[in-house]
Amino acid sequence: MWTDTHFPAAMRSLNSSTRAKAIEIANQLMAQGHTDKAAIVAQSVADARQWSLCNRTLQKPGDAGNVRPYIQ
Repeated sequence: MWTDTHFPAAMRSLNSSTRAKAIEIANQLMAQGHTDKAAIVAQSVADARQWSLCNRTLQKPGDAGNVRPYIQ
């Protein structure tokens, strides 16, 4: 079981909320009986990134996560 202080190196680059979701997903996959840790990590990171993208689009304008890039 992974925690917010003990997690795979592949999750280091994720921001804290996306990492927390990846850890949650990975722990659920392990609880369901999946044993291939590399596959679990890859799937949980991909799913958490997708969750993060969907979560960003649902935020209200003015929220910190709803920053538009500067385009010249």
